[in-house]
Amino acid sequence: MRSSLSCDHCRKAKIKCVNEGTAPCQKCLKLGNSGCELSRPQARSAKKIAARAQRATPELTPRADHVSTVASTPDVTRQDPIRPPRPSPSLSRRTLSSWGQEPVDEHLARLPIGVVLKALNIFTAKFPELRILQPSAFVKEYQAGRSRESKVLLATILAITRKQSSICSGEWLHRLRSSDCYASYAWSVLSNLILLPPNVQVVQALLILTLYEWGVREFHKAWMHCGMAIRIMQSLHSSRISPHALDISQNNDLDELAVVVETRTYWACFIMDCTINSGTYNPRMLPMPEMQELKVPRPPNFFDFAFGSDGASLSQNFTANHSDPSGNLDLAQSFETIVLGFDIYAQAMAFVFNNGRCAPGMCAPENCPWVPGSLWSNCRNRLEEWRRSQHHRLHYPRHSVAVHMTLGHGESFIYLNMLYYLSTIMLHREYFPFLPTAESTPQGPIHPPLLEAEAPPGWWEDSAKELYGAAEQITCLLQEASECGIPLMTPFSGFCAFTACFLNLYIFRFPKMNLGRSPRAEELMNWGLEYLEEFQNAWELAGGWIKTIQNSSLLYKSATEDSRRFQGRSRADFETLHQSIHEYRIVDRSELHLQQIRRADRNSSRDNENDERLGREQAQVPMGMNPAGNPAFLDPFPNWWSMLQEVEFAEISSMMN
Repeated sequence: MRSSLSCDHCRKAKIKCVNEGTAPCQKCLKLGNSGCELSRPQARSAKKIAARAQRATPELTPRADHVSTVASTPDVTRQDPIRPPRPSPSLSRRTLSSWGQEPVDEHLARLPIGVVLKALNIFTAKFPELRILQPSAFVKEYQAGRSRESKVLLATILAITRKQSSICSGEWLHRLRSSDCYASYAWSVLSNLILLPPNVQVVQALLILTLYEWGVREFHKAWMHCGMAIRIMQSLHSSRISPHALDISQNNDLDELAVVVETRTYWACFIMDCTINSGTYNPRMLPMPEMQELKVPRPPNFFDFAFGSDGASLSQNFTANHSDPSGNLDLAQSFETIVLGFDIYAQAMAFVFNNGRCAPGMCAPENCPWVPGSLWSNCRNRLEEWRRSQHHRLHYPRHSVAVHMTLGHGESFIYLNMLYYLSTIMLHREYFPFLPTAESTPQGPIHPPLLEAEAPPGWWEDSAKELYGAAEQITCLLQEASECGIPLMTPFSGFCAFTACFLNLYIFRFPKMNLGRSPRAEELMNWGLEYLEEFQNAWELAGGWIKTIQNSSLLYKSATEDSRRFQGRSRADFETLHQSIHEYRIVDRSELHLQQIRRADRNSSRDNENDERLGREQAQVPMGMNPAGNPAFLDPFPNWWSMLQEVEFAEISSMMN
C-alpha cells in the first residue's frame, strides 16, 4: 500500500516506498535493511500553499467570506497515480512466487498464538458485519492440526487486519507480511479447496476475501468470491437438514459451538450479498425468501455465539418482518438486528437502482411517497419498525458512542445507526432536485417526470429535515468514533461517509433547501473529506468517492455563483455524476463528469469563455483538490502522472519552493 510514510532509503532513491504503515517497507525487506524507519515528508501546510496560490492570482482571490476546504485544502485528494495501482492477478502470482508458498505456510504456522488472537480481536471489533469467528472454536481448530482450511482463514484475517494498520499499532504488526501477500496466498489455496466437500472455514475465508477485494476495487473477484461462499454454504446447510444426505462422508455430528458458527456464517453470506449487490445492477444471490424457505435459524445472539446454544433459540426461524414491538432488542441481538437492517438497506438501494421515481408508473398518484401502500412508504415503514424494535439505548444521538465504547460494543452501535441513517438518505434523496437554485426551498421534483399528486402540507419540509439530519448524524457518528479511539475504516463506513459528505456539500451550497437548519454543513463536509483522505490510506475504494465530491463541488460552486450558467438543467444533464453519488462500487469517471458539466454550461453555447473559466477555477483549486485529478481539457501529455509513479511527490513540492 502506498502511503505518505516513507523510509530514508526510498526517499533518497526517489522511488515509491511501499509499506503497510509500519516498518520495514517491502524494498528494505527484500534488501535485508534492518534500519528501515518510516517518517512523513516535510511539506508546506495547506494554508501556506493556498495563500501562495492566491497571491499568484490576485484577480481570483476569493472574497472575504470563509472559503471551504473543499476548494482550498490541497491535500484532500490526490491523483490516483500517486498511489500505485492495484496489482494485476499475474503480478499477485509473481508476488506469491517471490515469497514462495511454503514460506507463507511456515510463516502462518509459526505465528505466536498471541499475534493470532490480536488480529482476531481487531477483525471482530472493526467489522461487525462479519462477526463469524468464534474465538474458542477458531483457536482450537488452528492449534489442533493447522489444517489448510484454518491457515487460509487466518491468511484472510491477516490480509484485512493489515489494512487497519493506519488506526492500529503495536510491535506485533512487525511480524506480519503485506496484505497482498496474504490475499494472494489465500486465493491460491482456496482455488483448490472450493471444489472439495463443503467446509465452513472455506466459506468464512471466502467472505473475508470478498470484503478485502471490494475494498481494493477488485469488484468482479469480490462478486465471484461471494457467490462461491453462498453456494458452498447452501450445500453445507442442505447436508445438515436433508433426511437423506447425498454425501454420506459428510460429518453431521456437530457440537453446540459448531452449530452456532455455521448459522451465523450463513447469515454473514446474506449480509455480504446485500452489501456488494445492493450498490450495483446485479440481482441479489441470496434473497430473504430463500433464507426463510430453507428454514435457516435465527442468527445466534451474543451469548449463544460465545458459549454455544441449548438448541431452543436455534429452532426459531427468522422472518424479514421479525421485530420486538416492546423495543427491547439490545446489543446481545446486535448481529440479528444488523442482518435485518442490511435487508432493509438493500431494499432501499434496489428502489434507487431501479431508477427510483423515474421508473415507469412511480410518479402516479398511488405511488407517491406519502401514500400508504406505495413502494416508498412500505420500505420506510419497515425501516421505522426496525428502529422501534431496538432498545432506545441503541439510538444515536440520544445516546453517545462513548457510552457504548466503554461497554465494548461501540462498533456495533455505530453500524446499527449508520444503517438507519443511510437507508433514510437513500429513500428521501431520490425526490429532491439534483441541481436546485440558490433560492430553492424544500420541494419535490422540479424536472420531469413530475409527481402527479400534491404532497400534504409540510411534507417536503419534514423530508428535508430527515434527509440532511441523517447526513449530519452519520458524520457525527464517525467523528465521535475517532475521538473515542475506535475509528471505523471499513468499506461500508467509507460509503456512509461519502454519502453524508456529498449531502453536506449540497446543503452547504444550497442552505435554503433545509430552511437554514444545517449551520454545520461546511464543517461536517470538511471533516468528511478528511476522513475519506485517511480512509484512502487503507482502502483504494475511496479514490472515486473523493473525485465525485470534487466534481460535485465544482458544479455547485459554479451554479451558485452564476445561476444563469445551468438554468433549467436537471439531473438528466449530469447523468454520470448523478449515478456516481449512489455507487458503493465506484470507479473514477471524472472525465465524463467534467464533460457533462461543460456541455450543460449555457455560457459554452455562446462563446468559449467557459473553457477559460473552468481552467481558472481549477487553477484556483490547489494541488490536492483538482476535481479531475488532471486537467479538464485535452492535455498534450495526458499520461504524464503514470511516468512519475516512482517519484516521491512530497519532494517535488519541496524542490519547487
